[in-house]
Amino acid sequence: MSEIKLEHGAWRARVLPHAGGLIGALDCGGVPVLRAMPDGVIDPLAAACFPMVPWCNRIAAGRFAWDNAMVWLPPNFPPERHAIHGHGWQSEWEVAGCLRNTCVLIHRHDEAAGGWPWAYVARTVIQLSDTGCAITLSLTNDSNRLMPAGLGLHPYLRRRPESRIAFRSGPIVAVGADMIPTGEHLAPSHFADFAADGGAAVPDALIDHCFTGWHGAALVSDDMGTIMLAAEGAGHLHLYAPADPDILCLEPVNHLPDAANTGGMQLIEPGETASLTLRIGVA
Repeated sequence: MSEIKLEHGAWRARVLPHAGGLIGALDCGGVPVLRAMPDGVIDPLAAACFPMVPWCNRIAAGRFAWDNAMVWLPPNFPPERHAIHGHGWQSEWEVAGCLRNTCVLIHRHDEAAGGWPWAYVARTVIQLSDTGCAITLSLTNDSNRLMPAGLGLHPYLRRRPESRIAFRSGPIVAVGADMIPTGEHLAPSHFADFAADGGAAVPDALIDHCFTGWHGAALVSDDMGTIMLAAEGAGHLHLYAPADPDILCLEPVNHLPDAANTGGMQLIEPGETASLTLRIGVA
């Protein structure tokens, strides 16, 4: 199935299982909530949202120590030297179920295939309702040993000149020129005071940083309305706001960048499942 169209009330979504299990568009009442992928384009980086599994963000040089051995992950986004965003966004997903307002996608990984030395099953449920769109991403350890479990969603929100962002968090993870954490932290208001009443405008400078201790809710407001985000299972929020006036990403994630090397990844036993949910609404 090349494309799935979901609808409920004023909400509409396009889903492309074969192209990374991504969402191609999300609208409410004809107004874009997430950035729409152009017709004829099949590219997760041009999508409305894509899944990050079994890890989020970067693993430095694609390697980390695990169980007294070194794990090597091939670079998956040349010329980037780091392994980035997992396998899900670059894999074909199966359609496990589909209704008018809901679809269920499955991505299976065999450890013999390489690229991640654990077998796993990832599952995405995308559901439209009166209140908006809910996306639940889960990861089941299908191997016979303990597995680090990284989960995240990478939504590209509508960005306007008037866009303001509001959320509360703890310190920001400082990164070097290679976007790998330096071990230092920045104040939550380093780029702008997003916790202030009414939030803050999107700064002109590049932000590609993870905000720790996220409270699980965020607002993006502009002249077209307010987009409301609420997440469960995501302790951090990665903000990606480059100079490009069309790109604004608030990514709920369950671990920090390069956590495979620095610690903090969730660990799941064989047969266990980790999950993350993002709810998107409007006001």
